[in-house]
Amino acid sequence: MTDTTPTTTTMIGEAASSGWMPTINMLFDSENNAYDFYNTYAENVGFFVRRSTLWTTSKNIVTRRTFVCSREGFREKKKGAKEVKSPRPETRIGCEACMTIRLTPNGKYRVTEFEANHNHPLATAASIQMLKAKKLRRKARATRVNLVDDSVKTPEFETEDEAYEFYNMYAGRMGFTVRRASMTVTADDVITRRMFVCSKEGFRERKKGAKRVKKPRPETRTGCPACMIIRITPGGKYHVSEFVTCHNHPLSAPSSSDLLVSQNSETGVLDDESGMADVLMMTPLSADNPFNMQARTAQDISIHSVDSKHIKSVLVGDAGATLEYLQKMQEENPSFFYAVQADDDDNLINFFWADAKSVLDFNYFGDVVCFDSTYKYFGYGRPFAQFIGVNHHKQAIIFGSALLHDESKKSYKWLFETFKNTMHGKQSKTILTDRSELMTEAIAEIMPGTFHRYCVWHIYQNTLEQLTQAFHGSKTLASDFSRCLFDYEDEDEFLMAWRTMLENYDLKDNQWLANLFEEREKWALVYKREAFYADMKSVQLKDNLSCELKKFLSPEIELFHFYENYNRLLDERRFAELQADVHASQNSRKLPSMRVLRQAAELYTHAAFKMFEKEFEFYMDCMLYSCGQIGTISEYKVTMDEKPKDHFVKFDSLDGSVTCSCKKFEFIGIPCHHMLKVLDSRNIKDLPQEYVLKRWRKDAKVGAFGGSCDFLYGGNPQTLTAKRYNYLCRIFSIVASRASKSFDASAFIESQSDVLMEQVEQILRVRTIEMSSLINASCDRAQNSVESIVIGGFRHDRVSQGSFVGATANGFLGSRLSHPTMCWGQFPAGPPEQ
Repeated sequence: MTDTTPTTTTMIGEAASSGWMPTINMLFDSENNAYDFYNTYAENVGFFVRRSTLWTTSKNIVTRRTFVCSREGFREKKKGAKEVKSPRPETRIGCEACMTIRLTPNGKYRVTEFEANHNHPLATAASIQMLKAKKLRRKARATRVNLVDDSVKTPEFETEDEAYEFYNMYAGRMGFTVRRASMTVTADDVITRRMFVCSKEGFRERKKGAKRVKKPRPETRTGCPACMIIRITPGGKYHVSEFVTCHNHPLSAPSSSDLLVSQNSETGVLDDESGMADVLMMTPLSADNPFNMQARTAQDISIHSVDSKHIKSVLVGDAGATLEYLQKMQEENPSFFYAVQADDDDNLINFFWADAKSVLDFNYFGDVVCFDSTYKYFGYGRPFAQFIGVNHHKQAIIFGSALLHDESKKSYKWLFETFKNTMHGKQSKTILTDRSELMTEAIAEIMPGTFHRYCVWHIYQNTLEQLTQAFHGSKTLASDFSRCLFDYEDEDEFLMAWRTMLENYDLKDNQWLANLFEEREKWALVYKREAFYADMKSVQLKDNLSCELKKFLSPEIELFHFYENYNRLLDERRFAELQADVHASQNSRKLPSMRVLRQAAELYTHAAFKMFEKEFEFYMDCMLYSCGQIGTISEYKVTMDEKPKDHFVKFDSLDGSVTCSCKKFEFIGIPCHHMLKVLDSRNIKDLPQEYVLKRWRKDAKVGAFGGSCDFLYGGNPQTLTAKRYNYLCRIFSIVASRASKSFDASAFIESQSDVLMEQVEQILRVRTIEMSSLINASCDRAQNSVESIVIGGFRHDRVSQGSFVGATANGFLGSRLSHPTMCWGQFPAGPPEQ
């Protein structure tokens, strides 16, 4: 290492005194932050930086990075390269100045190596400024990416000229001028990408050999990053891929001519009344903008009130493909139900569907529902969501599915109300969703009495996304965090494990985990255990349905391929359930010798028996202590050597009821080992039937469909006919589903169909005679006009939300949907009311 000059030493000393000198063990939140810091230090000292060697994980997480002086190393001499007459000057001279950072377990980067000395003179302030201008020009694209405003809502354009007119109008309103910049074209001269920029973008190039002029033109380019980039879509239209609203210069006042631009109906450019506010949503920048960029506030340009961040664009052809699939399914099965929601412009935005088997499954296992919308985290491409439950074999089952392009509160209310009506008004005990304030509000309004929890599986996936660097910085953080979510059933153990995790991985200051912990009572399994959960977390850990469909949700794949695979997956899941039913009915395994276990094996499915068997094993290690008796209620303390926390069980000798402080029976539906210990101490050798939950039994799906059909005449006859049809479809679908499991049952239903049809025809003949006499008796009454009848009928068909209810057996598919609108197919909502 050669000695540095006094000037170099002085500049390094000034950087140290100003706080820009890197030090060992200095921490940074990201690799970019470390680079920016070292870059600022380099500018103050007088050299330039480049990124050198790095180490990454399989998921491209940087675990180690070295930043070096731009004169580090030596230029490589390529083999066979010819000598040139005017070789480039040598810039690399083996400078050893560098800074190395490494990823720590808490997700931050720590400085592990730092070399301050250089083997060359450092640049002056003037030369640094000149080189910075060139550097800023080279990295303009990277700067733009960090400034893209995702909250801006823009339309699609038919042509590149239409996009230019749109951006030109926007620029006139904001107070700057536009020019066309770079573009990408195909061999057929089709523009696939075009960039429109502020006229002050970039810097003026200085041509080599240019003579000095006496009166040079003033500098107009300031490197402004404001721009709009469009790209062509598979449908041939242009969509905006990047929109930067920031400027690094003062904006001029918009002229009156700019404000009075009229709309051309052919090009689709907006007029002044609808305004840019109907298309663009501007957000003023904060005062601490590092580029000192300006943007107009809401006083300068009107702001559209609709929150566009909840809207996901519907891909071309998706709406038609979905409607075609739904109509086809309904033609094949009249009891298939679907609903469609449209926005105020009659654009179809949300879809929901469910078949008769899903409705029947909900009737048996709808006590717990998980609304799975994890497509947001996995980036599937299309906003697919499912209502999922768990059956008596602990298999995931689908109650309904949706394509949800709009995630506003209004759409969530529509979806949850549609789901509730599809399940004929029955509400689940517990619903699990992602962390969303809009979902919480919608569920509280539509499903009062249903307990709302956050799904721990969604919490886990979301945290993996938010703390990617932290998880890749440690090999054990993922397992420790997973145990906090899924393994603990005692509050003290959970709190201790959470604190230990934060301390071990230096995550005390992590805001994401702090906010998550504040809401722990909505997701942690140790809280609110009076809400039935059906061990949903273990089902999702081993059986996530969305992952199986994700590759078919890509925008590059046509949607009908997704529906084909969706139906295939549905058939496979239902066949697996049928196999489990057959296996459970055969009782092929050897029964246990102990009385309680033998009884449980005969009643429970194999999956439920495994849960009971685990509790029974724990019961054998429990110790029981009597805590006294008050009236008919005796209280006991149950302890285990492995677990320091005691649990208390109350037994009522009057009715034989047992309650435990761990609330596992209320939470999972399986008696806990504490309850089993108390029952055994009271010489109760048979498991009480009230503690064998039917939803876990082999005969969980055995039982007649309960319902009444008390119809009152009156109202719109057409609507009542449709409701009766839908209700009967549901009844016979359930009968057919049960009868198909046996040849004898199927033959019986088939033999009775002719008798049943003859009785129906006889009732209809009698009804026709009665109606004829009523019509003849009322001929002298004043006739209502056809118009008033039609209007009255339409008023009756209108529901509270302004939706149309299907008036025919095949559902309503009008040529134009009203708004706010729902489009209903079959509506199996139970017995119709007057």
